[in-house]
Amino acid sequence: MPPRICGDVAKMLWVDHESYFGPDRRRKLGGMRVRERRRYNYAGHVPPLNTALRQLRMRILDARGPMAASLSDRALAVASIAAAQGEHEAAQELSAFAASALRGRNDDMRPVLYRQLDRVHAAIHNA
Repeated sequence: MPPRICGDVAKMLWVDHESYFGPDRRRKLGGMRVRERRRYNYAGHVPPLNTALRQLRMRILDARGPMAASLSDRALAVASIAAAQGEHEAAQELSAFAASALRGRNDDMRPVLYRQLDRVHAAIHNA
């Protein structure tokens, strides 16, 4: 099951960075704390579901080794966007996609991932 996003998705801040893709986990909207590790504020609006899916498709090209775990994490974040928009079937397909991406650490899973992502697109009702 994809992680649940609490609150209104349209008002939520979202971080899209190489090392993290998901809701902004910082509580305070003001300035940086004294020991803040993040030097720049990468938070922005939640991407539309179709945009997030296109970005996910582009990352399949590098889905081997350590990048497989990153692709899996991104897929779970996109699943949470889909679930928040009421696309529960697509969210379940994205969760299965994330599990398959983790198997890409040792095998070339790209053909399987492309087919699964096609199933995600087919499951979206508002596409």
